[in-house]
Amino acid sequence: MKNKKTESISEFRQDPVSGDWVLLAPIRNMGHKFEGRAEIKLSKNKCPFENPSKFGNAPPVLVYQNETKNDWFLQIIPNKYPAVGQGNGCPAYQKGLYKIQDGVGFHEIVIFRDHDRYLADFTKEEIKKVLLAFQERYKSLAEEKYIEYISIFHNHGKEAGSTIPHPHSQILALPIVPPDVSHSINGSRRYFQDHNQCIHCRMLNQELKERKRVIYQNKGMIVITPFASKAEFEIRIFPKKHFAFFEKVEEQELVYLADALKFAFFKIYKKLKDPAFNFFIHTAPTIRNRDYAHYHWHIEILPKFDIFGGFELGTGMDIITLAPEKAAEIFKKDD
Repeated sequence: MKNKKTESISEFRQDPVSGDWVLLAPIRNMGHKFEGRAEIKLSKNKCPFENPSKFGNAPPVLVYQNETKNDWFLQIIPNKYPAVGQGNGCPAYQKGLYKIQDGVGFHEIVIFRDHDRYLADFTKEEIKKVLLAFQERYKSLAEEKYIEYISIFHNHGKEAGSTIPHPHSQILALPIVPPDVSHSINGSRRYFQDHNQCIHCRMLNQELKERKRVIYQNKGMIVITPFASKAEFEIRIFPKKHFAFFEKVEEQELVYLADALKFAFFKIYKKLKDPAFNFFIHTAPTIRNRDYAHYHWHIEILPKFDIFGGFELGTGMDIITLAPEKAAEIFKKDD
């Protein structure tokens, strides 16, 4: 006699790239409201990013002008309180059982001119300008011999880690490849070695075939709510063309990327009532003697609704309460 299959109240899903598992538990969503972010109050005259030089910040390393307003549009400055500091890039060394690496590198802030105008308010042309600035600084920092990875990210809202409400992104150039990135790179490499195919390309082909989680696409980009989302309403943006390096993306592709980002930011703002979120670029490391042809760069956007509890911290496994397919339905609905 065959055992009768019982209907499960939850579902484990595995990310095909990293191999990480997430737990989809919709029953925990009962009564949960996906609400906007908590505001951080800071007046313009007390904001250190309104006039960076006035607050003792170092001179900008890059400035893009706003031609229509005869003012700056963005400026990139060294972080006054950096997570890493400039140095000689000494190799890691052993101290008994433990391995140590000096905390050298570069930590920069990308400040946008308007105090209370957020990414969802930016035009496609403005977003493209931001992407060009990211690329320009990336290429400059990558010339440093000891830099192995450059992280470009944006924290929107207090819950996402932003301590200053004035819109800004950050760039961290590091002498190591961070664990999450290394995990993704290694998963991509293993799949390519086993199948002679990019795991991300294969995943995108399946997403386009199923159409359950694709929320937008244009000539160059695909926007999805990933199958094994790490957060409710997570969004990932992939280039249709297989390519490993964000910093080498040509300008026409940036036009498509700006369009995709505009769609994503607006949907998050409109459908989810402007929650806190993080977005970051996953691209290949800068290490010169490694082959990263197997990798597929992309952008991840993670809205913030919950605080990690003991299960998440103790297991490294995320629990989400809304299926990515349902999130896609919400995002695709007309406003």
